[in-house]
Amino acid sequence: METKLFDRYVHEVGRRLPKKQRADVEAELHSLLMDALQDRTDEGTDQDALEATQVAILEEFGPPAKVAAGYAPPHRYLIGPRVFDLYLLVAAVVAGSLSLVFLVILPILAMLGEAEPLSALLSYLVGMIDDYLGALLAGLGSVTLTFAILERVLPDSALDKEDEETWDPRTLPEIEDTERTRIQIGGLIVETVLTVIGLIVFNFFPQWIGIGFVATIDDAPARWYAIPLLTQDFFTIYLPLINVSWILQIVLNIVLLRQGRWQLVTRLIDVVLTAFSAFILYRMITGPAFLTFEALTIESLRQLLDSFLPILIKIGLVIGFIATIGEIIQKLYRIFRDKLWVTTGLSNEAA
Repeated sequence: METKLFDRYVHEVGRRLPKKQRADVEAELHSLLMDALQDRTDEGTDQDALEATQVAILEEFGPPAKVAAGYAPPHRYLIGPRVFDLYLLVAAVVAGSLSLVFLVILPILAMLGEAEPLSALLSYLVGMIDDYLGALLAGLGSVTLTFAILERVLPDSALDKEDEETWDPRTLPEIEDTERTRIQIGGLIVETVLTVIGLIVFNFFPQWIGIGFVATIDDAPARWYAIPLLTQDFFTIYLPLINVSWILQIVLNIVLLRQGRWQLVTRLIDVVLTAFSAFILYRMITGPAFLTFEALTIESLRQLLDSFLPILIKIGLVIGFIATIGEIIQKLYRIFRDKLWVTTGLSNEAA
C-alpha cells in the first residue's frame, strides 16, 4: 500500500519535535494514520482513491505544526528542553573563555617581571574583579537572552503554524528534498549567539577592543589597562553598516530556525546578506582608516605597530573580501543546482 504522503507528513511533524521524543511520536502518529486508512479502504482500492483518502485523513489531522504543538511541552520555562543542552554548552564556552583570560592568562602576565609576584597577583585580582564580573555578566546575559528568544521562535511558535483552511497535504515536501535544504540548527544558534555578543561588545563596550596589558602606574596596584584602537570613523562609517548586517543575519537565522529548512527565498536573502558583507569589507579596504595608535604613550611601540599592523589588517580584509566573493558564487551555484533538480525532476542520487 503506497503511503508516501503519510511518510512525508510524519517527517514534517517529527522535525518540529525534540530528538528525544521524535522517534516515539513518529511511530505513534504513523500507526494512527495507518489505522485510519485501513478503516476507510480495502485491498481493492485503486491508487487515486487511496491518495484521496490519505489527503482527507491528513486534512482531519491538521497541519504538521499544529500536530507537533500538541506533542510539544508548553512554554513554562525561560529556556526549554529543545535548546537547553546547547545553551549550557555555549554558556560554558563563553564563561570558560572569559575565566581563562581574566583568571589565568592575565594573572600570569601581572606577575611577570615583578619583584614580589604574589603581591602583584593579589593587587591584580583586587583590581580586576569589577571588569571580570562585568564581562561575565554581559556574556552570559547575552547568551541567555538569545536562547530565551530562540526558544519562543522555533518551529512550534504561532507564526510557524500553517493556515488550516488553505493547507493542502499534497504540498508536503518530499523527504529526500530535506537533505538538500536541511539547516544546521546548532551552528545557526551558535552563530546567532556570537553575533549578539558582537553587537553588545562593539556598541556598548568598545573599550574592550584594543591593546590590553597589566601595569603599575603611579605606584597604584597592578591592574589591567586597555588602550582603544578604533577611530571615530569606525563608529560613524563602518559600525552602522556592520550593525545592519549583523541584525539582518540574526533575523535570517531566526527565520531559518522557525522554518526548519532552506527555501529559495531564504537562500536568495542569504546571498544578498553575503554580498552586503563583501561591500562592507570593500568599504573598509578603500575607506578611511579605522585603527589609531594615538592613545599609545610609548613612542617606539606606537611607531612599531603603525609600521606593520595596518598593512596586515588590510591584507586580512582583502583575503576576507576574496573569500566572501567565492562564498557568493558557491551559494548562487547551489541555488541554480537545486532549482535545476526541481525543474528536471532529478533526485540527489541521480545528481
